[in-house]
Amino acid sequence: MSIICMVDNKVNLRSVDLNLLASFDALMIEGNLTRAADRIGLSQPAMSAALQRLRLTFHDELFVRTRQGMIPTPRAIDVYSPIREALTLISSTLIPNEEFDPARAERSYSVVADNYFESVALGPLMARLQQSGSGLSLATYGLASDSISRLLRMEVDLIVDYVRPESDLVQAQIIGSEKLLVIARKSHPRLSVSATPTLSMAQYLAEEHVFLPLRSRERSQLEFALGGREFPRKRAAQVQNFTSMLPVVAATDYLAVIPARLFHLYEKAFAIRWFHFPADIEPIPLWMLWAKSLQNDASHRWFRETVQSVANDIIQPANVKGK
Repeated sequence: MSIICMVDNKVNLRSVDLNLLASFDALMIEGNLTRAADRIGLSQPAMSAALQRLRLTFHDELFVRTRQGMIPTPRAIDVYSPIREALTLISSTLIPNEEFDPARAERSYSVVADNYFESVALGPLMARLQQSGSGLSLATYGLASDSISRLLRMEVDLIVDYVRPESDLVQAQIIGSEKLLVIARKSHPRLSVSATPTLSMAQYLAEEHVFLPLRSRERSQLEFALGGREFPRKRAAQVQNFTSMLPVVAATDYLAVIPARLFHLYEKAFAIRWFHFPADIEPIPLWMLWAKSLQNDASHRWFRETVQSVANDIIQPANVKGK
């Protein structure tokens, strides 16, 4: 058993077995002692011994056994991101000239994004992966309250979102922008048809609206996207994603706000029309987010560049038809 020495209130790393960090990482990923041992090539007794040494090192239980598996303590969750980042940096340092060949790689990527990204960009992105290598695949997941935590735990590769998190552990890059439109059914009784698709704020707020799920207790998706600006809209319905708004609006007198490209993608399928948003707003930036610790990973860098390339083709600054 190693004893941790303290020098000027800091841990003396010479007294710490850094192999324990790999064991800690495996336990955080797997949540199971046996699977964690298999992941890094240890026997189960050796992994149990590593866990005991980790507990002594961190002066914390770190993992609690439950029927659902090994549940990390708040201390374990708190230290995991910097440890994972350190392990990734060490790995990339040991292989400084690493190159990634997509044609020979076996790699599954994952992106957290909303329905807009899936509708507009997922097809072209998957086509690009298919053209690059037969061993490449992609999975998408919906935005959730734990999305950033999953990103930092390396459970997903990227997040594509309108909101940039305030975290030093997350890298961010704008891959495009999107203009927001108000949509209504073509036969809406109170919104006259005119050559100019304008809508006053009074008209906009007088109607009932279709909402997406709230991003927080206080703000809707729209208000988050607009940096916190509030619009006291009348809530008539709530749906799970942007594309679900389209048939609801086509069948009712409700209004909804959706990205311009999504409207033009589906406008021929529904009897709907669009209006400029009744306030002076800039196009909404679309952010690509990833864990800072993966900045120099060759495979991850190739995937980010591929996503950006696809975005360059289809998510350039919005140019709304008819404007």
